Amino acid sequence: MKAMRKILIISLLIGISGCTKELSIADFSDDFSSYASELRIEAILNPTDFMNSIVRVDKTILVTDTSLFNGLDDNGDWLGYTDENGNGQWDDGEPLNDDIGVISGGGTTEGRGNGIPDKGEPHVDDYTEILPLIHDSTMTSVILIEQSSGYLVAEFEWQENAGTIEEFRHGDRIGSETIEIFNYGGYKPLEQYADTQIKFGKEYEFQITTKDNNIITGATTPYPPAELVMDGTTWDADTLLFNSNGNHLVQFLTDDDVSLGNFTFREVINNDSVAFSHSAFFPPSESDQPGYSIFNLPQGMFPIGLSQVTVSILDNRYSQYFISSLPLRDEALSNLRDQNGKVILGIAGSATVTNIYVKNIL
Repeated sequence: MKAMRKILIISLLIGISGCTKELSIADFSDDFSSYASELRIEAILNPTDFMNSIVRVDKTILVTDTSLFNGLDDNGDWLGYTDENGNGQWDDGEPLNDDIGVISGGGTTEGRGNGIPDKGEPHVDDYTEILPLIHDSTMTSVILIEQSSGYLVAEFEWQENAGTIEEFRHGDRIGSETIEIFNYGGYKPLEQYADTQIKFGKEYEFQITTKDNNIITGATTPYPPAELVMDGTTWDADTLLFNSNGNHLVQFLTDDDVSLGNFTFREVINNDSVAFSHSAFFPPSESDQPGYSIFNLPQGMFPIGLSQVTVSILDNRYSQYFISSLPLRDEALSNLRDQNGKVILGIAGSATVTNIYVKNIL
């Protein structure tokens, strides 16, 4: 009897493992029927370039919400293949444009050159379609104050083009990779605050008032900018020069309490154009100078040729927001609260930004 039971169990397991069914997440919508959309806020102070401070306010959505990610080209910006010979079909060698197809679960490409915008292709459910529907531009007041004194530092206003997202996209053939720039909305300082000076080590508080008169607050204490420290540096005007064959470290000194820095490298194409190359987050190392830590960057991190390097020193709460695996609602992750002490998804933080130009010579 035991042997028969084992055979039955094994047979059932084999049968179950051999059957697969693709389920739609929408099939589980009843499990989330009571869910109410809420706000997720990222309020970021930029002490060295104050007018690039930003408060992003978005509405959360359910993964079962197919009204946003509907697999359709809602705004009509999808571009099909170019039928150069006019035969009504895509032929090898003709530009695919956005009609590149999508890779299926079996590893094959489906929908390539079929003349139809397919889910997963460029400009289908892209940022220009999705972001305007999740942004919340209804805040009645967004301000920054100096927390200790309550002094008003700046007022913010809604801007449709408050910032940009760079999306790298592989082309249909080698060498045809592109970077597309998308705009997103947010709250930026009013022009009258262009000369605002932020003091390092002081605590600043964002105060955000919703259309329902809920007041959301979160504070940040910005660190000073990182300082480039290298012996025997060579400069051409504002551009650091070094030989890529060298084995020197490019070093940036920072406050000893800093836990994370972000380094973004953009290749300079011409006077008006830069292209994203890569970015890295990592903590600083110990320094032999009391009160300071140091970032050590190998020269191999720098693109060959001329590049713009952005060094962002994050405050500790913002650093944790980036690297922590805590749930978004965890009070140890978000420092945003409403007037009743309720945790609001997101972060109030600061990123002290420094830009330098580097020419890495072969």
